[in-house]
Amino acid sequence: MTHAYFAPLVLPPVVITEPGQYLTRSGERVTVESTSQKHDFGNRGYYGSADNKIAESWHRSGRVSASRESNNDIVSRA
Repeated sequence: MTHAYFAPLVLPPVVITEPGQYLTRSGERVTVESTSQKHDFGNRGYYGSADNKIAESWHRSGRVSASRESNNDIVSRA
């Protein structure tokens, strides 16, 4: 991905600050296991239970994509 792709993610506030439970735009609870303060999608975690994980990664702003908002974006701590 180019630097220009991440441009829309530079100004939004940081939502993911540490591992833990967060809520998505649609109200689903997710678990973030590892975090990154870089402009990358290095915040990794999962939906579901520890026994039935669906993996996902987010930017520190909570977005799963730089180009559009998604119901899977993290918007707050749980």
